[in-house]
Formats: sequence, structure tokens, C-alpha cells
Amino acid sequence: METVLIVDDEENIREGIKLIIDWEELGFEIIGDASNGEEALSAAEKMNPSLIVIDMQMPKVHGIDVIKQLRNRGYNGYFIILSGFSNFYYAKEAIVNNVANYITKPIDEDELLATVKRIKADIDKSRNEGSRLVEIKSKARSVIVRDLLLGVPVTEENLISMDLLYPRYQVIIHETYNSGKETVGYRLSDLISVFLDEKSYEITTVERNECILLKGRTAISRFEDFISHYQKSPIESDSPLDNIFIAIGNECEHFLDIVSSYERAKWLAKRRFFCDEGEHFIRKENKDLQSVSDSKDNKAQKDFFENVMNAIACGNRNMVVNALDEIYEYVKKHEAESTDACLFMTEIMLSLKEKLTRQYSVLSDVFDTNAGIIEFIESRFYLYEIIQYISDTMDIVMNKIYCRQDGENVIEDIIFYIDRFYAQPLTLEELALQFGYNSGYLGRLFAKTTGCGFTYYLNECRIKKAKELLLEGRHKVYEVSQLVGYSDVDYFGRKFRKHAGLTPAEFKKMRDKC
Repeated sequence: METVLIVDDEENIREGIKLIIDWEELGFEIIGDASNGEEALSAAEKMNPSLIVIDMQMPKVHGIDVIKQLRNRGYNGYFIILSGFSNFYYAKEAIVNNVANYITKPIDEDELLATVKRIKADIDKSRNEGSRLVEIKSKARSVIVRDLLLGVPVTEENLISMDLLYPRYQVIIHETYNSGKETVGYRLSDLISVFLDEKSYEITTVERNECILLKGRTAISRFEDFISHYQKSPIESDSPLDNIFIAIGNECEHFLDIVSSYERAKWLAKRRFFCDEGEHFIRKENKDLQSVSDSKDNKAQKDFFENVMNAIACGNRNMVVNALDEIYEYVKKHEAESTDACLFMTEIMLSLKEKLTRQYSVLSDVFDTNAGIIEFIESRFYLYEIIQYISDTMDIVMNKIYCRQDGENVIEDIIFYIDRFYAQPLTLEELALQFGYNSGYLGRLFAKTTGCGFTYYLNECRIKKAKELLLEGRHKVYEVSQLVGYSDVDYFGRKFRKHAGLTPAEFKKMRDKC
């Protein structure tokens, strides 16, 4: 709806103009009136109406002067002049100041109606043309942004005309995925306007990658603050960011280098599959990415399969976890593409299914069909989801094979746990809680099974590892103390002497003599 301001020093004429035609039907709303030139100037500046219907002979400020002042102040709306008599000077000024019509009183209803219709048609035409120009410019800008990302030559003049020339840039690639949730409510492009000015970034899609081009140091700094905040505070499962993955390209100082930032972000985006659980951002500083290697050990897959089988044969869940951890780290380091990683994991899972179901008939209903296994693995967004899937399946396998009672073989699992995490501040109470036992009962069971108390065994394990480190000769005594779980080097010395029969320094000297 367009707006109208009516200006005349006679109230009855103002009211008559409001009623002489159906303004609403013509697409106009009367938003105010004024009885003199000063009021007209004030109301026009505050309301910025689409159309001002104004009388010439006005108190305080003449109608022509009102028009001139408003034009000088940048008012681009329409005027209809009303006057009690025809005047050449007024007509000339009306033309100079782009007045839509000069109507003499008494007002001819048909002439006013025709003038207002023409003004409305002109406004609609201008707005449509303006929208088309904005759309054309937006499309042109989008094309230039895509060219910048792809390394297609772009002139500096074009960048200036499109407000794309800045002293610094950075490319972001983002992906929104649905991992077990009914709906995905947000995209990064929906959220970014909360903390960035819309003029400081561009959004486009290149090679099926959803990209954001940050323009200028301020935009890059604010985006960095956004990333830092969520790196310090883990993203909750119900957060809008929980389903968003962001690959961050390198910063660059020249528009010709934007393509390198895009290529970096694109490569990082491909590594999304290998990120750890809860990792939503990936950037060039991630040290594990630098060691991705194309070299592969053909024996590795067979060895990993055998490790899992041996762990199951031992009935040791911790060994299974350890074997799967080794697979996880190997695949992250040696597989560059998610498709290759999925194939690697699929082959291991199918081999486990084939060997276990042939060896144990009780497992016939544990595994999905081969097609179901392949489909599940290939549909995962992350490698850790596949590892978890295999781990859960192996858990069911072990329950089926061993039908364990509460407490059975728990000491074996605890010993494996101690041997792996001896450097941590372990206590019998914490392990009892972790394994679901009363600490007093577990202590007696441990002593009965191993022939020594929990604390003695833990110290024995630590001292054994300390001996290995001392024999290597790469660490000082106080460093070895910390590496095996003793924060107090004097206490470490006493325990070492008790278990080894000599001090760490004496043990080290003995090594040197040999």
C-alpha cells in the first residue's frame, strides 16, 4: 500500500480531498495531513509518503518552496499541486521539480482520479524494474563469486562495482546432514546473519559445495570468535549446530588467491567422514590431517581381522575395543576417500561375519544380511559410527558365545584395563564403580585371582613399564616417574626400590654398564 500526505491550509478542503476519491481502492493510504508549509516539511521528513497533495498558497512556507526544499533534501516521491488559479511561474516550477500534475480548484474528480492512477502505475513500474535490476545484479554477483572460487579471471573493476574487493578473504564450506533425527532445522547460512553483517559475506553453491565467502578482516575475525566459542563449549545434541559440519579454508590477502582457500576448504570437507565424534569444525591446523598417506599395508586388513578374532576367542571386551581403536587410527591415516574407508570396513565386517557364523552356530541370527551390512556402512556420515556399529555387534557376539554371568572373567578385563591405563590415577573404588561391583568384594576377588592386592599389582605394572623406559635411556628419572603415573618422584623411588630391589638411578647405571 502506497501512502499519501495531504497539505492545505483549509480543513474542509483537506477533508474533501480525503473523500473525493476512493484512495484505498487505488492502492493508497492517507497517513496524515498538514495545514501549513512548516508542518508539511516536518511531516514529509518523518513519514516519507509516496505522494504529497499540496496547495500552493500556504502559510509560513509557500507550497513551491516546500517542494523545492524536499527535493533538495532527497525526497523522491510524487507531488500533485493544487491552486486556486492558473499561474505560468507555478507551472514552470512544477515541471522543474518533477510534479506529477498541476490541478486548479475546484478539484476535478476525474482529473484527480486519472492522475492518481497514473502515479500508482508509475510507482509499480519503477518498483518492478528496480526489483529486476536488483535480481540481475544479484545473479551477476553470484556468477562473479563462483568465478572467484573456481579461479576464473575476474577484473578488479567488476569486483569494485559489485562490492567484492576487500583486503582479506576466507572460504567456508558447510554441510547439513540428518543423522538419526527426524528433521534438520538449520543451515549455517541461516545462522550466520546473527553474528555477521549481510554485506560482509557471500553465499553460493559451487560443485555441489555450499560455500560462504567471508569478506574483510572484521567478518573473518567474528567468524573465528564464533568457531572458538563452540570449540571451548561442546555443542549440545539439540543445538542448531549439531547437524552442521564446517570446513574452513585458509585466509588470503588477494582476490586471485580465493581459489586456493576454496580448494583447501573442499579438501578438508572431504575429510569430514574421518572426524571424531563431536567434531564439527575442521581446518588446516588439524595436525592429524597432515599425515594422511596413500601408502597402504596389504597385510593390515588381515592383521586387524585376526586381532578382533583373537580378542573374541579370549572373551576379552577390552581387547576388542583396542583392536577396533587400531583400525580406526589406521583408516584415518591411510584412506584419503570415505568410499575407500567404507570398503575397507565392509570387508572386515563381512569377514568377521563369515568366520564367526561358521565357527559358532549360535550366532546365525546376530548379523544382518550382506546387503544390509553394506548399505548400513555406506550410509554412515562418520567413520566412528561404523566402528561403533562393529563394536556393538561384537558385544552381542561375545554375549552369545560366552553367556557370561555377573563377575565371570571380570578380573581379566580389569587386568587388561590396568595394563592399558596404568599411567592414570586408578583406584579400586573407581574401577569397582566402572565395572559395576562393590569395591570390597572386587578387592577380595582380585586378590584371590591374582595372588596379590590391587594396589600391589598396579605398582608392579607401573614399575615394569618404568624399567622399559629407563632401559630406553631417552628419559630422565623424574620424567619416567610422571609417564608411568607417579607425580611424586620420591614416592616413585621408594616404590621402584621395593619392587625392583634398587633405586631408579641404580637401575639406570646398571643399564649403562651393560
